[in-house]
Amino acid sequence: MIAQKTITLLLVLTLFGSNPQKAVAQQRDIYFCGERIPVSNDFVAKKLMDIIRRQIPNVNLPSLRNRALTFFPYVAGYLRLMGLPEDFKYLPVVESGFNLLVSHAGARGFWQIMSETGREKGLAVNGAYDDRDDFQKSTIAACKLIKEYYSTLLRLNKVASWVLTAAAYNFGIGNVSNAIKKQGTDYFAMNLNPETAVYVYKIIAVKELFEYPELYMKGFGYNVFSTLPSPKKTKLDDKDIDTKAFEKLEVKVSENMQVNENKETKKAPPKYVTAHLTGKYKNFRDGDLVSITLNEDLVVKGAYARKQTVLKGAGWVIDDRIYVDLGYGHDVTLCDAESVKGVLFNKLQKGTPVLLKNEIFDSHAQWK
Repeated sequence: MIAQKTITLLLVLTLFGSNPQKAVAQQRDIYFCGERIPVSNDFVAKKLMDIIRRQIPNVNLPSLRNRALTFFPYVAGYLRLMGLPEDFKYLPVVESGFNLLVSHAGARGFWQIMSETGREKGLAVNGAYDDRDDFQKSTIAACKLIKEYYSTLLRLNKVASWVLTAAAYNFGIGNVSNAIKKQGTDYFAMNLNPETAVYVYKIIAVKELFEYPELYMKGFGYNVFSTLPSPKKTKLDDKDIDTKAFEKLEVKVSENMQVNENKETKKAPPKYVTAHLTGKYKNFRDGDLVSITLNEDLVVKGAYARKQTVLKGAGWVIDDRIYVDLGYGHDVTLCDAESVKGVLFNKLQKGTPVLLKNEIFDSHAQWK
């Protein structure tokens, strides 16, 4: 296994000794829309850990996963057209679970847009017909709102922050702007109402569980996304989370996120390293090791593996695909030959070509 440089890490649950109820938080960098989340802060780390744990039952619902995976590509497309970070595709999961809901306050649709706000953004809102229930129209309106909030915060408060923009989507641009004037620009240190205080945390938690689910298995000792009955386990309490471990472990998520001169978040294209599966998997079960042999050299932040090196990691069945934790956190992920994350279960066999997506092969200076 490639040696890994001991630097700041992303948040993950891992078993402590032989006691599966003693969960330890591991420190890694986590990003939302290119902005680093301060998980080195014990309070932030513990709070995010707790919310990730609480979001697992929601994200694990087959109906929600099916709806989300259906709509994500379309939402991401609209976000790109509007010059917005793709991470905002997770906002409707938190708002509505991609259900056409009506809140007690009158917010409606996937994006939970209020009637007055909808009219301001060109939506027809009346008794006979409501554009907030129209996926395309409401998504465009939500994108306009997000972009407007970002610009308003930049103009009024001189702060370029997608985190605060997300908070404004929940709390209102006026309320967030006033809070910034009184408390500063750090969302994670602000004293906000209970709903807004956890809102961005929820979006980040959902993002982590959709994008890197394989990293969160070891903390529970079984596949939390399995459709099979889970073993009986007692609930993890806050006292079981040791945030001191945030000072210890390794692997840094991609630093290839940045804000350009126009304050738009960009991401450098990843490099794909070719490889192929080795080993036998006839009786594969969740947690079994998957072996990948490199067809070319792999370099990750100074760590180096030559061609023909065999990498191994625990594999987990998620949405009919095998996801593998190679030990690099967000930095390197296993994809199939079509660059889709994971490998189809029926393709888990010796000789199957795969790609290793290296998120941090390029530096800011090299990427223009």
